[in-house]
Amino acid sequence: MDAARLMQTPAVAKALAWVDAHAAQVVEEAVRICEIPAPTFEEAERAAYVKERFARLGLCDVAIDAAGNARGRRPGALGGPGVVVGAHLDTVFPQGTDLRVRREGTRLHAPGIGDNSVAVASLLCLVEALNVSGVETPGDLYFACNTGEEGLGDLKGMKHVVGELKSTVRALVAVEGLKQNRIIHIAVGSRRYKVTFTARGGHSWGHFPSPSAIHIMGRAIADLSRLEVPSDPKTTYNVGVVRGGTTVNTIASEAEMLVDMRSVDIASLANLERRMLEIIRQAAAEGDGQARLDLVGDRPAGSIPADHPVVETCKAVHRALGIQTYCEASSTDLNAALGVGLPGVCLSITEGANEHRLDEYIETGPIPTGIKNILLAAVALAGLQS
Repeated sequence: MDAARLMQTPAVAKALAWVDAHAAQVVEEAVRICEIPAPTFEEAERAAYVKERFARLGLCDVAIDAAGNARGRRPGALGGPGVVVGAHLDTVFPQGTDLRVRREGTRLHAPGIGDNSVAVASLLCLVEALNVSGVETPGDLYFACNTGEEGLGDLKGMKHVVGELKSTVRALVAVEGLKQNRIIHIAVGSRRYKVTFTARGGHSWGHFPSPSAIHIMGRAIADLSRLEVPSDPKTTYNVGVVRGGTTVNTIASEAEMLVDMRSVDIASLANLERRMLEIIRQAAAEGDGQARLDLVGDRPAGSIPADHPVVETCKAVHRALGIQTYCEASSTDLNAALGVGLPGVCLSITEGANEHRLDEYIETGPIPTGIKNILLAAVALAGLQS
């Protein structure tokens, strides 16, 4: 794909010029979106805002779908296979977090501004750029601002989107806010469990040494921490949350932990899961208690080759824009597409740091280049010959 030539076509050149001329508009849109709370599972207010913007932009089939996603379609000229362009709505920050955006020179500071408010804003402005310039794509462009990408959302929104569209489109472009030079085409898979330990418990003096759910969980965590896993393919595990007990002088009858397991390789992930679950069951049995296992996250691993036409198209766009490309594996909405056999990539808008922290920030200068990156990739892929 000759991205340089694509950039010189009159309509596309007009769209790119519009992006440059309206950089301030994108920044204002990012601020508005960031200041609408959207914790995972509570994205409705932000989704409603995006839906209303989609409608004003003239997209077809604008709706909030069954998974809470804000959706719209820009019809193609020939009715061929299309492309999904998606940016997740949710953030890791709970209700009550101060989301007011602070401007400092060329930076915007706020929780969630880079992950993923600027991406949602960029998607909206991309649609407007296509409209005002009259760009026509052979295939439809499906836009989705989706729910449940973070935490225990388990890719709820994007799983729903690709489940509906996998036979209609040829690719997904997932959009994140940070790391503009990055192309993700390898999905880090994960399996997540809530493990609830139960035991008889009782009074710390009168019923000693009655089995304690906390003691059982502690032994399980200690045993899990000694597991050896491969570095290639990279495989990891973590006990991220623990809860349990009622008072200092009560032997706990219940305790729970959240366990995260990840790998870029399906077989390695399955092997780690088998070993971890066996340790948990054994610890419960030896402690005279029980363990209930609830699967709370299942993100499929997957990949497409570095020389896949979708990846090569995005690399060509990077070259045309002067972006120095690097590729890496990550866990994003792309997992949902690769999990059902739909090729795709995850691309990003700008630079910044401290995502998932209260002191998160983005640089505004690179934003226009980031939007052009997504625009060119989407237009090229919507016309890419199979």
